[in-house]
Amino acid sequence: MNLGKGIYLRGETYWLNFQLKGERQFISLETSDAAEAVKRAGEMRESPILAPRSDFQTESDRYLSFKVRLNIFSPATERVTRAILQEFSERVGGVPLRDIRAAAAERHYRALQKRVAETTAQIHMRALRAFFNWAVKERIVHKSPFGELKLAKIDHFARLRFCTRTQRDMLIADAPNDDLRFVVFAGFHCGMRKNEIIEARVDWFDLGESGAVHIKNTDTFRIKDRESRFVPLTRQFRDFLRAYLEGKSSDAFALKPDVEHGRWRYRYDFHRPYNDYVTAQKLTWVTAHVMRHTFASLLVQAGVSIFKVARWMGDGVEVVEKHYAHLSPQDRDIDRMLAIT
Repeated sequence: MNLGKGIYLRGETYWLNFQLKGERQFISLETSDAAEAVKRAGEMRESPILAPRSDFQTESDRYLSFKVRLNIFSPATERVTRAILQEFSERVGGVPLRDIRAAAAERHYRALQKRVAETTAQIHMRALRAFFNWAVKERIVHKSPFGELKLAKIDHFARLRFCTRTQRDMLIADAPNDDLRFVVFAGFHCGMRKNEIIEARVDWFDLGESGAVHIKNTDTFRIKDRESRFVPLTRQFRDFLRAYLEGKSSDAFALKPDVEHGRWRYRYDFHRPYNDYVTAQKLTWVTAHVMRHTFASLLVQAGVSIFKVARWMGDGVEVVEKHYAHLSPQDRDIDRMLAIT
């Protein structure tokens, strides 16, 4: 069938490409039927000034669906990015994507700087920049309004806040129940992230001679970096798990297996009981993230290879090196220079 000039298929939808007042237009014909596409294109050509313009909400929905479909965005990332895009859309007042200019991006950035921390503002900017870069590739816009936006310089300092061995061991030993003890063990002894602890399945834990936890994707959970990893279990954690996991089905959740997924962000949120516990211990600064930092920090202090620590944490070597290398034991290789003659 002859579709006519400018009509083309993108994905499963026909689009129309034409010139209007010297500007190239790309308009969705909102149909996958070729005959209907030809009809709608004819109507638009007769009255191009009435042609629909790309809608922010429609395109952001398509962008997010694309990212989720390719498993690039987790459900949590999709929700956060949607909120970021929605806030910007409301700020520009529903202006079509191709009419948004760099000045609007600049105003949005300055407004965010007054409301949130600089690191948070830049997270918003990177999310918006990624969206508009996608829109450029999809030929929805010609140029990203965020392309030349200059962001403030942020000094990244090494993460210094972590527990001592004594504090770590006390929080494990004094936990008021086994569920909280599992939480602090998983954070301090395996460096597991909060949602990894919540979503951990019984079959992740190999309690045999080669004991390790295999943190992996499941039907309800996607790892932050999408790659599964193995972390060896300490003897202490393994001994605890033998009793804690006894009688639980292999495919059940290790923590609170009776709690099902609902509309909330976490299947089960241990924040309240955990927060009450660390408050009672006068260690309110020890968050789930601090437990993970403690895991890495104490290992590096003990002389464990940064490459091993990075693999166990599921982070890049450069990330671990930047945040924890300063904790490595003193390197006496410097004394070799005295032997040089």
